[in-house]
Formats: sequence, C-alpha cells, structure tokens
Amino acid sequence: MKQLKISLLIITTLLCQSAFSQTKKESKKASCCSTSTKTKKEAHCSSMSMPMSMSNSETKQRFSLQNQFGEDVNFHDLIKGKVVALNFIFTSCKTICPPMGVNFIHLKKLMNKRVENSELVMLTISIDPITDTPERLLEWSKKFEAGPGWTLLTGEKKNITTILKNLEVYTALKEEHAPIILLGKGGENNWIRTNGLANPQELAKTLNTFFDPPTLGYINNQQNKTEIYNRDENYFTNTELINQHGDKMRLYADLMKDKVVIINPFFSECTGVCPLMSSNLEKIQEYLGEKLGNQVHIISMTVDYKTDQQNVLKTYAESYNARNGWYFVTGKKENIEFALKKLGKNVSTREGHDSIFLVGNLNTKLWKKVNGLAAVNDIITQIDSVINDQID
Repeated sequence: MKQLKISLLIITTLLCQSAFSQTKKESKKASCCSTSTKTKKEAHCSSMSMPMSMSNSETKQRFSLQNQFGEDVNFHDLIKGKVVALNFIFTSCKTICPPMGVNFIHLKKLMNKRVENSELVMLTISIDPITDTPERLLEWSKKFEAGPGWTLLTGEKKNITTILKNLEVYTALKEEHAPIILLGKGGENNWIRTNGLANPQELAKTLNTFFDPPTLGYINNQQNKTEIYNRDENYFTNTELINQHGDKMRLYADLMKDKVVIINPFFSECTGVCPLMSSNLEKIQEYLGEKLGNQVHIISMTVDYKTDQQNVLKTYAESYNARNGWYFVTGKKENIEFALKKLGKNVSTREGHDSIFLVGNLNTKLWKKVNGLAAVNDIITQIDSVINDQID
C-alpha cells in the first residue's frame, strides 16, 4: 500500500495539468502556436470538472455484466436511485490506473458511512474486458485492500463498449484513456465529470452534494422565503468577468444560465490556432442567426489577461464581426484564472491552451468537447445536437 501511495505521488507529479481528451480525435489538441498534437502523457490529465448529462448513459437496455466475484449484475440496476462514483481502468495499465485505484480507495474511506449504508455505490469498469476477467479484477483490487463496497465490472466486449460510448468515455485504444471519474445520482441528469486523480477530499465534497434533497430548492422558514439551490450556479459561481464592451458579466448568471454555450480559450496575440478557431466561430455565429444572444452564447475566454484588456478585446472582436451574444471576456487575475479552471481551460503558459470548444446545454446538462479546428459543418452538427437535446 505504501508503494502504491508513492507511485500515486510520483505519477501524479509527472503527469501534466492540461485538460484531457476522451477520444482519439480530441487527443489532437493544438497548442496556440503549433498545430502539433499533444503527447499521450498530456492527454491523460485534467483539472476539468464539469456538470454533464447522463440521459444517454442511463439506457433502458439491461446489459449483463460480471463483477469481480464472477456474479452476473446489471449496470442499470446497480446505479438506479443511488449516488455513484464511477471510474475506468484496465488491469495491465502501468501508468494512471494504479494511482486511480489508490485515489478511489481513499475516497471510499472518506465516504465509508455512506458506503456501509448502501447510499453510495462505488464502481469501476474495465475498458479491456477481453483481458480483464473477474479473476483478474479481483486480484487487481486486492492491491488496494478494496474490501466490500467497491464493485469492479467486466463483461462481453460489445456490452462494455456500448456502456462506455453511452458514458462518453470510450477510446479505441485503451492506452489513450483519460483518468475520468463520474460522480452523480442514478436517475438524475446533473452529473459531474472530473479528474480521477484529483484530491479525494474534493471528490468527497462533490459527492456529498448529491445527498441533498432531490428538489431544486428548499423553504427557509426562519426567513419566511424560498431559496433556490442550483448545482450549476454553485459549481460555476458568479465570478465577475469583463467583456469586450467593458460590461461586467457574472460567469453563471449572465453568461451561462439557461443557455447553450460554446466556450473556447484564446489570446489576441496568438498567430497559430486562435485565428482558425475565431474564423470558425464567425461562421458559426452566422449560422446561428437569431439564436445567438437569445438561446446561445459564444464565450471566448482569454488566457492572457495582462495583454487582453477590454480595449484589446474590443478590437479583436470587431475583426471577426462579433455580434451580440459572442462575448470575449477577461477580468482580474484571480477571477479569469478561476473561471478558466472551472472550465478545464487553465494553463501555465498562454501558448499551452487547447483548441477544443466546450459546448454545453445548461438546461439538459449535456456537454460535448468539439475540435475547434474541424470543418465548420462538422462543428455545427455537434452544436445542433446540443441545442436540440431534450430532457428525458
């Protein structure tokens, strides 16, 4: 156990802090001044934590899987009505999987009472079901002194693949998988996708929010008024930013609430991928028409707050004919960096930003990562799928 803890520290230190890629296409993130791809090691890490929809994953199809004891189980039944922590490994993995296992057992210990009371389900799905038999999963889990309350799952390849695709964590090559953990409650759409190597105490704090009453609000009798609890607002917060017109805008309430958002990182002096992304966004705003500013917001967030002051952003926005609803935002150092971190777009150097559009529907909780350098028609297809998403 001590060796595994040391491995966690070493590997986590060696791994990068950039946002992870979930698909082979998405792993091709371009840096600002180069269109070369990131390394696999960089693709394994993320500080991103994002509310997401699970409507596609909670399929009514009942896939038969096997746990580490060889017992037949059903994925849908395991998560139904339960708060869930779900991660993904394969037993022959020598890089991120062992530290993910260590992190998972730490999280389990922090949530021990919830686990013992069957309020919390902790699941691990193998992404290599052909190799990972129940016996291999059991042997792998013993390295972490797993104990009861941690279920590891394998099964027929077609069933596992379908589940992974529904959960939007499928990768064609197992070696390219990211350290994703999904936190949420079966039957609800507002799940969190985040880094499985994050601080277990932070993961536990997030999990505990799902044990709140399932209503969106509660009555405060002492103050004799209704106060609304909104998990999205609690997560994103109303950090104050400044747009290209000099207007103060709150991250959640003004930029994101009840909208479909298209979010990208950039900086005005970038001569690599930023002009390409901005040109695509200019075409996208034309396609959106009246939806822009009403149903959809485009949010271009600078990763260089020192240079990109309001007047610089205004000039930059005008060069791409930005209309109402396309906001170029900056802010105080602590504010813009906080917002970038919440969206998984924080970088140590401005040239290190990615070229991925985050497209999210704040009403249905569906989020997608879209290659910002792809053909504009392909990007629009993905954006339309998020705009047209419906709550089940």
